[in-house]
Amino acid sequence: MKRIITLLALIAIASAARAQTDSLVVFDTQGDKLGISIAGFNIALGENDKEEYTDEYIYHEPRKNAVTTNLLGFTFGAIGLTSMPYYGPWEGEKDFLDNYAGSSLRFDIEAGSWTVSIDKRGRFYYRIGMFASIDSYRFTDNVTLYNNELGDLMPMPLEGDVKMSRLRASYFGVNMGLGFKVHKAMLMLSGTAEVLANASVKYKNPGKTVYQVKGLNNFRSRISLSSTWDGFGLYVDYSLTPVFKPGAGNDTHSLSIGCKFGF
Repeated sequence: MKRIITLLALIAIASAARAQTDSLVVFDTQGDKLGISIAGFNIALGENDKEEYTDEYIYHEPRKNAVTTNLLGFTFGAIGLTSMPYYGPWEGEKDFLDNYAGSSLRFDIEAGSWTVSIDKRGRFYYRIGMFASIDSYRFTDNVTLYNNELGDLMPMPLEGDVKMSRLRASYFGVNMGLGFKVHKAMLMLSGTAEVLANASVKYKNPGKTVYQVKGLNNFRSRISLSSTWDGFGLYVDYSLTPVFKPGAGNDTHSLSIGCKFGF
């Protein structure tokens, strides 16, 4: 009964306020309370527990995976030797290091690599991987290499129907690089540190002859630039270290251009 009387009183007050002013009932939120203003009278009804919402939506881009692993990658391309003067034991020799660009090849296989994102958006990253590499140089002339009685690596002319005279070197190493990525496109500048595993020569005359040689640098460093899209792309690579040991007779460096996939 009291509630009905209170409600009737509020209606009566509202009716009186209508005749005196255009402001009937005003609702206002003040801090944690909800107030009602009726014709100049303020009534606090209690705390306002209603949560406030805004129409604005702030988008936070999710952080990319900090570390990703790649199990296998391949590099395949043409390789050649830069033109350098002969000296020492090779002084006066014919340009026997000239090689077929189309038949001189490099093949790398990367067995495990890790990419670490260094920013929240995953645009810049650091990469490290382990790989094995084979460089195969095919000589233009009928010539091969051998170690003489002093241990010097020397050229040796070949007679007869010689085919596929090659110098082959295999390496194991670590690849480290810094990259930039936008969507599926990646640009990477990297360097390698390698250890010579084996060096040999091979030719057919007419049977196949293969034997090991000494005189190549045991350690080698390279620098390369690559551009890939969704794991497939192109690279250019230059050896900072000469192919042969100091004093061998030529300080030539290797240069390779080709494709890579699985990166």
